[in-house]
Amino acid sequence: MDHLLELGSGMARFTELASRATGDEPVPNCPDWTTRDLIQHLGTIHRWAGAIVLSGQRQDLPKPIYGEDLVEWYAGTAAALLAALQAVDVDEPTPNFSLIDEKAGFFHRRQMHEVIVHTVDAAQALGVPEDEWRIAPLLAADGVEEVLRVFFPRMTARGKRPNVQSRIRLTATDTGQSWLMGPAEGAGLPPVLLHSSFDADTTVEGKAADLYLALWHRVPMDRLTFDNEDGRALFDGHTTP
Repeated sequence: MDHLLELGSGMARFTELASRATGDEPVPNCPDWTTRDLIQHLGTIHRWAGAIVLSGQRQDLPKPIYGEDLVEWYAGTAAALLAALQAVDVDEPTPNFSLIDEKAGFFHRRQMHEVIVHTVDAAQALGVPEDEWRIAPLLAADGVEEVLRVFFPRMTARGKRPNVQSRIRLTATDTGQSWLMGPAEGAGLPPVLLHSSFDADTTVEGKAADLYLALWHRVPMDRLTFDNEDGRALFDGHTTP
């Protein structure tokens, strides 16, 4: 998968949706945010990620500074991030918040999923029918794996360990991919991603996009099929910020 190509496409889609917003629409799954806050957040994240990639150093999140035209400002931050990612080899050592895969290529994937999730936020805020923002199954499956590998440890480090009490298999019914999570191996450690050949105690099934967006709490859990309460407890708890 070409994460950089998909990132550029996602940025264009987000910019188009942002241009349709007044800035005052509430964002359903981001409490207290309006579309103005959403655009500011995503543009600021792009600036932050670009600064890390170009400097090779950890950076504090900058304060959002923008002109009168918020959409034009966002488009500028998007273009700047793409230029930064294209300027640095994917294997160049580059720090990131997760301490996992600390190479520049990490930000290709991370920023792609940042844009995808917030594009869903923008579409939901604007009342755009789901058929117009549906996520391709392979992109969504990539996002499920990122959540399990990157954000489960991230949430654990924040004191909000995902609720994995048994071996839970997540299965994408449209792509055939599956992921098996097991309980943490010690106090303070995150759940572990196990080899798929191991047996599961419980299963959660659904389309890749529904698994992905349910992990990000952007769609209701009832889109998924659970065979016991352990799976429900996982999705009902802390999985992503």
